[in-house]
Amino acid sequence: MAAIYRFVLIIVAALVAAPALAAAGGPAPGPVSGFAFANASSAAPFENASSLGLVELPPAPHAVAPAGAPVPKTALTLEDCIAIALRKHPRIKGARQDVVAGRFRTMGAFSNYLPQISFSLNRNGVTSFIPFGGFKNTTYSYDSTFWGFTGNWDIFDFGRTYYSVRSDAELEKALGKTLSSVQQNVVYDVRDAYYNLLRAQTLVKVAGDTLAQANEHLREARGFYDTGVKPRYDVTQAEVGVNNAKVQVIQAYDAVTQARIILNTRITVDPMAPTVVVDRPELEPMDKTLEQYLALAIENRPDIQALQSQRKAYGLAVKGALAGFMPVISASGAYDWNNFDSSAIIDTSSYQVGITFPLFQGFATVAQVGQARAAALSAEYRVEDSKLGVESDVASAYLAVQDAKARIAALKVSVRKAGENLDIAQGRYEAGVGNIIDVTDAQVQLTQARTDEAQAYYDYHLAYSRLLRSTGAGVM
Repeated sequence: MAAIYRFVLIIVAALVAAPALAAAGGPAPGPVSGFAFANASSAAPFENASSLGLVELPPAPHAVAPAGAPVPKTALTLEDCIAIALRKHPRIKGARQDVVAGRFRTMGAFSNYLPQISFSLNRNGVTSFIPFGGFKNTTYSYDSTFWGFTGNWDIFDFGRTYYSVRSDAELEKALGKTLSSVQQNVVYDVRDAYYNLLRAQTLVKVAGDTLAQANEHLREARGFYDTGVKPRYDVTQAEVGVNNAKVQVIQAYDAVTQARIILNTRITVDPMAPTVVVDRPELEPMDKTLEQYLALAIENRPDIQALQSQRKAYGLAVKGALAGFMPVISASGAYDWNNFDSSAIIDTSSYQVGITFPLFQGFATVAQVGQARAAALSAEYRVEDSKLGVESDVASAYLAVQDAKARIAALKVSVRKAGENLDIAQGRYEAGVGNIIDVTDAQVQLTQARTDEAQAYYDYHLAYSRLLRSTGAGVM
């Protein structure tokens, strides 16, 4: 009998509450205009909420164009962002100039193979005063013009120039590999910023949906309270849920702003530019084992290749320093013209070929050899240390990808179950056998599950990007 009475009471309460629910679900105040990224943390959009305490979702930030939808002409794909960064980033420009400097340094070392020729021109004037005693003095003066060519050529230096050229060539190659490393770092910084923006935008949608559901719960609680079915506590609890959802929306919008500023900075455009990117929902597949990724990293990482080139360059520098103990065979010559005191021009020529033995140079050559050997050993140890670091980076990124992939599969189930749990709690509340706390808890669980799913989804993208970076994959 009590059950029948409760059922009749619920039906009557629902009929009485229908007008109130209809009024509550009517047109709510529109979003406040001017809600942009610059004031996303402001409470201004919510100041004109309705008397029921409902909060309208502000306009979307429009930082991401959904995949499959018509893409605005100004929207950027990941490839567009990478291309812009590769073309304009100052770190890449600086690394390119380092390569140019290395090329000229190699050219300077190669110039020692060639003779050195110079031209000189001198004009001399001499005045001499010669006293002979008494009042008789003699002044003598003359002018002369001297010009001519001189040349010097180290014919053979027992490897000094040879090893110097090869060492500088290896250092130039190392600078080229450093440029590749800088390009890859810039590219993967852009990838990280791109996916962080996509993640932030996804969390905006989660926060917006949560706010909409919190508004619905508040409408129901208000309607039940107006009909006397539910206590005032349910309305207060629902209002708390709406305010919490409002805070989540504010935080999500601020996160989009920050993520877009970071992306703009990394592609070297105005930080506050209204950049819009294209959604990239597909997961990039892992097509290799951990062992294959490790081998690929050791083979392809440009920073390791740069260190290996430096090690080779320092090894050649040791041989060049040892050549400092050997003699140098050189030749020199000159052809001069001298016009002495406006008389006839006298031309002279000379040449010489000789060999110079470095007997003692104050231990300078010994010091150069010791310094070159120490630098070569240091480069060797840096290569070994870099390989250890690369193996750790690859393994960490690989496991992070696997972890994110497993979490995505598990969290899809969690989202579905949390949605079912919310439906059950909502149904029990509407039937009068549940309470508002159950609904609120279920809503929090669903929001957390959807947030965790979005985090895991883009954690996969970010971890895969780290894996590519750690293996030295191509910049595109």
